[in-house]
Amino acid sequence: MLGDAAVPTAKGERYAVMDVLRGFALFGVMLINIYEFGGEDILITSDQLAALPSASLNETITFWVRLFVADKANTLFAFLFGLGFWVQMERLEARGTPFKAVYLRRAFILLLFGWLHVFGLFAWDILHVYGTAAFILFFCRKFPDRALLWIGIVLLLFAKPVINYGFEVAGISGQLEEAFSSDATVLAQQTAAQSGDFPAFLSLMARNTIFGWLLTGGFVAWVFYALGRFFMGAWVARKGWIQNASTNLSLFRRWLWPCLIAGFLLELAHLLTEDMVDGLAFGMLAVTAHAVATPLIAAGYVCALVLIFHGKTVAWLVKPLAPVGQMALTNYVSQSVAIILILTSVGPGLGLAGKAGISTFLPLVIAFFTAQIVFSHVWMKAFAFGPLEWLWRALTYGTLPSMRRIPQPIKT
Repeated sequence: MLGDAAVPTAKGERYAVMDVLRGFALFGVMLINIYEFGGEDILITSDQLAALPSASLNETITFWVRLFVADKANTLFAFLFGLGFWVQMERLEARGTPFKAVYLRRAFILLLFGWLHVFGLFAWDILHVYGTAAFILFFCRKFPDRALLWIGIVLLLFAKPVINYGFEVAGISGQLEEAFSSDATVLAQQTAAQSGDFPAFLSLMARNTIFGWLLTGGFVAWVFYALGRFFMGAWVARKGWIQNASTNLSLFRRWLWPCLIAGFLLELAHLLTEDMVDGLAFGMLAVTAHAVATPLIAAGYVCALVLIFHGKTVAWLVKPLAPVGQMALTNYVSQSVAIILILTSVGPGLGLAGKAGISTFLPLVIAFFTAQIVFSHVWMKAFAFGPLEWLWRALTYGTLPSMRRIPQPIKT
């Protein structure tokens, strides 16, 4: 037991705009997860992808998904984790609660759950990355604002490409990546997925995780990729811009179009030129353009959603996302289950591994996410927490929070 002060966050203490942002990010996370997990070099070969009747449509949709969604959804999701960290710390300290014990227990549970998720269900899990980065973030919590900002910027721009390049130059990643993206490996994983033999599929994906992710530096690169975004979220939380969004709308209006226009121009430059010119210098320039574009576009999305949420005419477009964000952990794991059922023949699974591309996956994601919006709305009408959120809180605080919903005003 952690004492009476260490109670879970009540519904009335939530910031609904943060839940809207999480809900928005979750749609992009699912789309990118199924695109990558069910995509080339994992569950379909390049020849199979090119031979699909929808190959041309897949290429077109892929371009737009890369422009609008790829990396932006994960950037927003990670940014919101850092933001939530700081908000949680402020609340716990205001209650006189021992923040260290609560936060470290919460981070450890997330880390443990993430590793169970990555090896027991879905190899594209991000929670084990976030759980690891959360510990680093905790020990950096006393950094001054300027340090959080500049270290965050450096990490979010350069951490992943530099670490990946380092593992490549050291000769650590090349052979392993080649082996675990070979057609033979992809076809074996595809066959296991289509067979409906889930243990066999998990076993092959676990080998891919160990040799194609952990040992090639992917895990290390993504931890620091996430950490940079956590730092930016914590820095913004210190400023109070999201928590007090209604009094900072001029700030969001000022940065909306500069972020979106600059971000999309840089990303378009990256996408339109990436296959035109070879060479290290040009490659580094293209990587940098994408690295800078990603947080700019994500920041633009934040500005747009905050302004829509606090607007008088079209707020109804985004407010249904709030219940999705309130039970983000439950919905994230539910998406993992859905992706497995779409790609494999396990149980009622569709077994689309190797048979479909993004043009097939996109409508399925839209349909499932729509169902999540409806389910989340109905669930949160009756209950205070999503099922996994309730479990996470129970394990964190050492008590069983009431599932009963107690109506209270929601801060915006």
